[in-house]
Amino acid sequence: MMKKLFQLLILITISLFVSSCYYESIYEPVSEDEDNLENISYQNDINPLWAQCVGCHNGNEPPDLREDVSYDNLLNGFVIPNNAEESILYKSLLGLDGVSLMPPGSQWSDAKINLVKAWINQGALDN
Repeated sequence: MMKKLFQLLILITISLFVSSCYYESIYEPVSEDEDNLENISYQNDINPLWAQCVGCHNGNEPPDLREDVSYDNLLNGFVIPNNAEESILYKSLLGLDGVSLMPPGSQWSDAKINLVKAWINQGALDN
C-alpha cells in the first residue's frame, strides 16, 4: 500500500513539473506587426493597458494614468502624435535614451508595445 502511494506521489510530482514548464500567452494578438494594426481606439485598446500602471501613476507620479484623465496627461509632454520614436511614453516602454523602463523591471510584450507605438503613429487620437 505504501509503495503504491509513493509511486502515485512521484507520478503526480513529475506531471506537475512537466506541465509547469509549458507557457502560452492567451493575450497576444495574432500579429505583432505594427503595420497590421489599424484604427486603434484609445478608449478600447490603449486605455485598458494602464490598469496595471495606476498603482503608481495615480496623480502622485506623472503621468496620471487614471481612466478619466490619462489621455490629457499623456498628450501633455509624454506623447508626440505621429512620432512614437520621440515620445517619452514609447521610450519608457523600451527603456531607451535614458528614460526609465516602465513598468520597472518588466518590459511589456512586443504586442502591447507595438499597439502603443501604432496608436501614437496614427496621430494619438482620443477615440
